Amino acid sequence: MNSTSIDPRLLKTLLAVVREGSMSGAAAALGYVPSAVSQHIARLERQVGMELLSRRPGGGVTPTAAGRALADAAAPVLAATADFQRVADDIAGAGAPELRIGVYATAAGRLLPTALAELRGAHPQVALYMTETEPVQGLRALRTGEIDLLLAYRYLPEDPPAADDLHVRGLGREPLWLMAAQGIGPATLDGCLEAHWAAGHPGTPDRRLQQRWAHRVGLHPSVRYETDDYHTALALIAQNLAVGLVPASVVTGWHDPARPLTRIGHLPQAQLLEREVLTVTRPRSRHPLVDDLTDRLSAAVAAVRQASSRAT
Repeated sequence: MNSTSIDPRLLKTLLAVVREGSMSGAAAALGYVPSAVSQHIARLERQVGMELLSRRPGGGVTPTAAGRALADAAAPVLAATADFQRVADDIAGAGAPELRIGVYATAAGRLLPTALAELRGAHPQVALYMTETEPVQGLRALRTGEIDLLLAYRYLPEDPPAADDLHVRGLGREPLWLMAAQGIGPATLDGCLEAHWAAGHPGTPDRRLQQRWAHRVGLHPSVRYETDDYHTALALIAQNLAVGLVPASVVTGWHDPARPLTRIGHLPQAQLLEREVLTVTRPRSRHPLVDDLTDRLSAAVAAVRQASSRAT
């Protein structure tokens, strides 16, 4: 095996195949044609002298023990390569600085755009790249150097992101509001006892938080509508099909005068729910703009919390 000559692009392709579970999925994620992905894997297998993927009927693939070991070892190598390249570019003054951001969907629509616009205004030369990703997938991309900063949430203390090899900074806490259709839905917590609920799928962080909360307040929610999209949940709530817990930033983005929403208030302080908003970076990555963007995001989270306090 001539490991010293392995092209990092081949390792990146292997990681994408392992992550996506198929050659075609990896090709779509990387912007390649499927044949290029197959060629990369074949070349890598020749170089290491062993099979890295087991092909399944229907086009799926599973990493062999060797493939999994190589993929696990490749992630920190690719992250270090990305950090080294950025430092080298900074020293050489080569081109505009780049900042690659991973962000969960609701923050992509509510928290991030203003912060990015302010960052662009302060640093017009920066090349910004953004991709929507859930925290678990975003952590993988962060560890492989595909992104420089991950904007993530955490509903429960034991949930990711939390790792010794990464730097996690809390930006604040965002309230979750119990919402109903205005005028026709329940107006109190007791009124929600017989209501149908919209919530995340079983096992998702928000659904587990809801279950703990419901147990604490003595509720037994009947979840009839399972969705991981809060905008879908709000649409169901607005039609008086359900009630549900929704982040404040999503609620404030709802604009449908024909179907107004109401927040069910007067909950005891112990019954109020929140989710943490965090940024995650590689501790060895000293990107010059990460701290600036993180400060702006922290201000955005604080603004959401202030607005929610005024609405209480």
